[in-house]
Amino acid sequence: MFKQIKPQELQENTFDLLANKWALITAGTIKHHNTMTISWGGPGHLCNKDVAYIFIRPQRYTYQFTEKYDFFSLCFFEEQYRHVLR
Repeated sequence: MFKQIKPQELQENTFDLLANKWALITAGTIKHHNTMTISWGGPGHLCNKDVAYIFIRPQRYTYQFTEKYDFFSLCFFEEQYRHVLR
């Protein structure tokens, strides 16, 4: 169901992915984590590394997980599932 991909493998318009199609971000550990819908951010390249930058309001519960842990995952879904992300 889920597939890890490298940024270079993205076939979609990366500007469109977050702005219009949204995504889920998950941060934390296997035992203590949180997920939320996001639509602010994008992909990039910084200091010879592929990066994703995201913006989460500090008031959101997920924010503390992104601050505490070094990694997060972004999941993108087909259009038929968008209504679930609202």
